[in-house]
Amino acid sequence: MTDPETQLAAWFATYDAPIARLGKALRAKLRARLPGLKELVYVYERQGSLVFSYSPTEAGAGGVAGVAIYPDRVNLFLNGGPALAKADPGKLLRGSGKAVRYVEVDAIEAFDRPEIETLIAAALDAAKVRLDPKAKGAVVLKADAQRQRAARAKRTAGAKATPAKPKGPRKRSR
Repeated sequence: MTDPETQLAAWFATYDAPIARLGKALRAKLRARLPGLKELVYVYERQGSLVFSYSPTEAGAGGVAGVAIYPDRVNLFLNGGPALAKADPGKLLRGSGKAVRYVEVDAIEAFDRPEIETLIAAALDAAKVRLDPKAKGAVVLKADAQRQRAARAKRTAGAKATPAKPKGPRKRSR
């Protein structure tokens, strides 16, 4: 079994160098800003994305913030949906999701803007998460579980799409 950092390095290697550098730098900034939270790692092959979600639990839905790395961009996402708009006077948030909004990040310096800190603080408040500066969060690779779910779904969909074979003539009871 490959250790998480080795696996992450392999996934980062699939991106162009500037995108990979920005993704790694944003990941490091979020880990430092959100101590003690679990770092959930997802791979979405259809979108070509690598996603890091920071959550107090191993459930992605409980994530506070994260980073999504795509072949052509890197986004900082924040849970809190439309409620975060009140904490966004700079109108940085994009998207229309009920739970998640995102900020396009084109340089690591953008993360250090006060508006970003305000949004992260608002996402933490909305999630009612308290951070422990001394705690160390675990890296949890969710990619294998994703593949297994996708394979099960594909098998299930294939079974439903295949018509049932006739069982032969029924015997009539008299």
